Amino acid sequence: MKCNICEIGCEISEQKGGRCGTYVSDGTLIHQKPGLSYLGAFPISIESVPLLHFYPSGKFLQIFGTGCNFRCPGCVTRLLSTGKNPSARPVLSPSQVVEKALQEDCLGIVSTMNEPAANYYLFRELAKQAKAKGLLTGCSTNCYFTAETLEEFGQFVDFVNVGIKGSSEETYRACGVPSPNPVFRNIGRLFELGVHVETSVVYSKGRDEDVINVAKTLAEISPSIPVQVMRFLPFGEAPIELEPSIGASEKLCAELRKHMDYVYLFNSPGTEFLHTYCPECGRLLAEREFHGPMGARSVKPWINQTCTCGTRVPVTGTSAPESFSEAGFLGGYRISRAFGMVHAVLTCLGLSDDQTLLKTWKKLSDSESLMQIHHQIQTPLSYLEFVRFIAEKANVPEKGEELVSFLQARLELVRGLALENSGNKDFEHKDFEHKDFEHKDSGHKVYYCMGSPLFALNAGRMENNLVEFAGGISINKQLQQEGKPGVNVSPSFINKENPETIFISGFLSRPLEEFYALCRQYGIDADAVKNRRVYAVPPSWDFGSPRWILGLLYIADRLHPEKSEIFLRQEADEFYLRFYGTSFGEARPNRSFHRPTSGPWSGHIREHTHA
Repeated sequence: MKCNICEIGCEISEQKGGRCGTYVSDGTLIHQKPGLSYLGAFPISIESVPLLHFYPSGKFLQIFGTGCNFRCPGCVTRLLSTGKNPSARPVLSPSQVVEKALQEDCLGIVSTMNEPAANYYLFRELAKQAKAKGLLTGCSTNCYFTAETLEEFGQFVDFVNVGIKGSSEETYRACGVPSPNPVFRNIGRLFELGVHVETSVVYSKGRDEDVINVAKTLAEISPSIPVQVMRFLPFGEAPIELEPSIGASEKLCAELRKHMDYVYLFNSPGTEFLHTYCPECGRLLAEREFHGPMGARSVKPWINQTCTCGTRVPVTGTSAPESFSEAGFLGGYRISRAFGMVHAVLTCLGLSDDQTLLKTWKKLSDSESLMQIHHQIQTPLSYLEFVRFIAEKANVPEKGEELVSFLQARLELVRGLALENSGNKDFEHKDFEHKDFEHKDSGHKVYYCMGSPLFALNAGRMENNLVEFAGGISINKQLQQEGKPGVNVSPSFINKENPETIFISGFLSRPLEEFYALCRQYGIDADAVKNRRVYAVPPSWDFGSPRWILGLLYIADRLHPEKSEIFLRQEADEFYLRFYGTSFGEARPNRSFHRPTSGPWSGHIREHTHA
């Protein structure tokens, strides 16, 4: 039988489940596969979906299942989208999801991370039960529904975030479908039906015209539809050359605002393009900051949506008096980052097949384990326990100890270098075994930011703890604000603390010359800027992957350049050969935690020549 849910129109039989892999046919009707249900449910702020003009700061229950009708390169939820089940959590029926949403005092339920077209009948039943209990229902979707299904879909959803791949047939063919036309047709129809619609579009380097054409097409429907530009991050095998800089992305957003009233830039810490401005007079109406992959958070509740000039921003629903904040990895796309960190350790343990990955993840996807992971990855020594934790769950504790031993040897090297430069001889080996080394007397101040000089990484994060382990003083420790993964700061804070060295995160970076230009623009004249001691840490070398040990060596080498006995290129080659089966020189960086891609990298790592 031919499936009529989406425009692909797969043939479904008892043996063949179609592109989604989640349907079966009895010869008369098409059904969801037996036992298909939701795999996880976490309370989130609506901005984590992300949606910015729908019940701002509201608390919703995020749910996800498996399956997708697209096959997009670089998908951040690859295993979910392929229909595989990576969870050990008891599956949740629609009635259980609704019950949990009510227990958590949520305004509604939102499906994310996998395509609702892949579990359409399940989602339809969920929406019916949710509406009966007074709950709002929506989803993130590629919106490739048939016109017939879209009519029904538009009657039971209250809101959607439509992920647009681009405006050309080429971009959609890369995802395994022939054309973008059904997507724009469906957006227009949902808008007519009164469904709250926001859109997300991926921006890869060199694809400016493609994104501009998306905006022009949406403007024909309504220029008031929010457009969220997702700066492409090269996960998986995608080359890092496809990642546009934050500066280039901001220029594109300025161009898009000629066509659309509300344009936002994601995956770009410190950008002002996360804020809402009045399209008539330009006044700042709502201020937000980066809040993890594809997420944002209001700096303060957005209560008044009417500008002083009289222009009203189209916002559906009332704002919550304060924003709900998810703990650790619980909620949003940060769940996929936790999965990536587990994947990274398993890869270094020599376990790279999907079956082992899924089997291990089944033991770790509960709330308690996710919180344990969140705490263990924040310091060098607690990360060793994280490795042991994952190795135990994968039933290879001896391999875990091999990785721990490798990391410990380098920690000892950096500890010795930090002690030599501090003159502190009272630090004993037993202290190293039980707590992270923090020396406060060396006087070398360091500032750690992500993407922008004004976006400071949170005090307790691994990156700042690497700085202090290496003998530096992290000025980020002065910050008492909370945020994920950091907070916006003022130029005066940086100038007052006057760091000698600045590191830019290896997760979301910015070209150095672009960074220095921003420092000049903001009036940042700290010694690190004047002496050009700003360093971009290589991708995934300071967080999320065991490669942080290379990041620690990188940091220590730059804090103690005259006394360092660290041969960084040699260390990188040894790590990559041992754990990835390739030399550092033969690898190419990406944003994935689990491993770099193949092929030589043109990036530069300074090598010492001393004995």
